[in-house]
Order: sequence, then structure tokens, then C-alpha cells
Amino acid sequence: MRKTSITSFSLLIAGIITVSYASAETAHVDVSQAPAETITAAPAKNLGRPRIGLALGGGGSRGAAHVGVLKVLKEENIPIDLVAGTSIGSVVGGYYAAGTSVDEIEELFKNGRFTKEFTPMPYLRVATEPLELAARLVGYKPYDGLYRGWKFRGYVKKQLNNKSIEQLNIPYGAVVTDVVSGKSCRLTSGDLALAMQASTAVPGLKKPVQIGERLYCDGGLINNVPVSHAREMGADFVIAVDIDETLKDTPLKTFRGLGSMARQALKIQLATFDVSNAQKAEVYIHPDTTGINLVSFKKSDGETGYEAGVAAARAAMPDLKKKLAAMGLVCQTTHKID
Repeated sequence: MRKTSITSFSLLIAGIITVSYASAETAHVDVSQAPAETITAAPAKNLGRPRIGLALGGGGSRGAAHVGVLKVLKEENIPIDLVAGTSIGSVVGGYYAAGTSVDEIEELFKNGRFTKEFTPMPYLRVATEPLELAARLVGYKPYDGLYRGWKFRGYVKKQLNNKSIEQLNIPYGAVVTDVVSGKSCRLTSGDLALAMQASTAVPGLKKPVQIGERLYCDGGLINNVPVSHAREMGADFVIAVDIDETLKDTPLKTFRGLGSMARQALKIQLATFDVSNAQKAEVYIHPDTTGINLVSFKKSDGETGYEAGVAAARAAMPDLKKKLAAMGLVCQTTHKID
């Protein structure tokens, strides 16, 4: 019974997310032309070498793959000078920019802590949704969505000592979508946990986040791998990490399953959005996250995602180092991962 409930809830989420992303594609046919609005600009630094930026894409529980990539970049002594992250990429990037060790971030995925805090008590929330709908009849008008995201924000605040973005070790941008204008924006100042909450506010699943007079939701709606934002923040060399599932040939009978079309539609849309980013980044790393759902409560998925990130980063390393060397930066391996 419990397994069936989890499956039904996952399918509900997949359907909601797919409908939301499809709407965004209609409104923004050429997402590469959508201007990115900056809340504040990160200060430029004269490093005497290429300024390296990380563009970490969205993908829910697949975010463990980002951690595997970070592990290899550290192993290979690749400096990271700024981070732009979308959705779970904003979370991993924020923790990293705050000085959290890669090992600590890895453990949060492997023990399933991130997923538990991000999507708490699914059955209870779905069950209480009718109560909120009834409250609307008497004037209660919250923003649309199942979760407010307060629990996740509180968890991040506690973990990162209530840091603001200005207090981070390196420049950081949480990529969001302006709900009213439909533009891709980045938050580069203010409350770090609030910025993460906004960047991960998946339409339908999470309520949008109001900051001042603006309303924001998940940045992946129109810019899932934020190469353009990393570039605008001052990166000369962008390492992009795409954790979406790769489109593969699939038996037709697969699409007879409940929710299968919703999941495939989402894969197609995200893959289409990410093509242009692959062409704009100096290095594009795409771990194989096949089989890991956007929302997964399986600890084994954390391990699988992490290992996929390690493998993809190692495969990309010869090309990455060659391109950096051509720009005058030679990086030496300091240690190997066990």
C-alpha cells in the first residue's frame, strides 16, 4: 500500500511539473533570447587567469550528481570563482559557496536528508489540500502550490548559520523565474536560504516566493542550466553541469504505463532547453542520471547520482584541462578519490 502511494504521489508531481514547463515553452519560444535580470551584480576580480564559473542545472534528487562533479574538480585542483545554480543546483552551489565541504554535501544526499526537507510528509500535505481549498471560500488567498517551502528554508538557515549571499566565500547567483514578466533572473544578494527557496519553487508543487514586489518560482522553467548567468556574472570559462536524464530509445510499450507520457514530455522539453547551453559552455558535463526520479526517497539514488557525477567529470577532465591550459592555466591533480 505504501509503495503504491509513493508511486501515485510521484506521478502527480511529474504531471504538475510537466504542465508547468510546457506553459513556459509556449510563452518563451526562444529562451536564449530571454534577458536575464540581475538583482545585484557580483564584483569582478582581476585574477591574472581565466575566471572559472560553474553553472549547475536543476533536477531534484539528481542533484547528488553535482556533488560528484565537485569532488572531481577539487581532486583535480580546478579553481571555482563563481557559481550560478538553478533549483537543486542553487542549493548545492549555495552550500559550496558557503564553504561546506564536498563530503558534507555528499552525505546530505546519501542519507536522503535533502529530499526529506525539500518535500516533507507528502501524504499529509495532499490529504490537507482540500482544507486549504475550503479556506479559500472564506477569503484565504495564498499563492498557488502544495508546499510553502518554509521547512526547507528553516533547515538551510540552521545548516548555514543564517548566512546572506554577501557573506559567501565566492560570488553566487540563485537562478529564478519572474512569475509576472516570465524573465530569467538571478538573486545575488540578501537571504541565502530565501534565494534557494525561490529557485526551487517548482510550479504546482511549491508556492512561488515573494521578495519585495516581485514574485519568483523555479529558475528551471526557462533556464535550467544557467550558462548565460554564469557568463554575465563574469566567468571567462564556464563549466556547465546538466543532470537531466538523457533521451534514449525506449520501447513503445513503455508509454502505456501510468504517468509515462508526462515524464517523457518533461525529458523532451528539458533536453530541448539544454541544447543551446551545451553550445555556450566551454565544458559541458552530463552525468548519466537515468532512472533517478526528480523526487526520490531512495537513499540508493543518492549514491547512484554521486557516482554518475564522478564518472562524467573524470571523462570530461582531459578536455577541460586542455582548454584551460590553452588559456594559460595548468592544474595539477592533488589526490585521487577512493
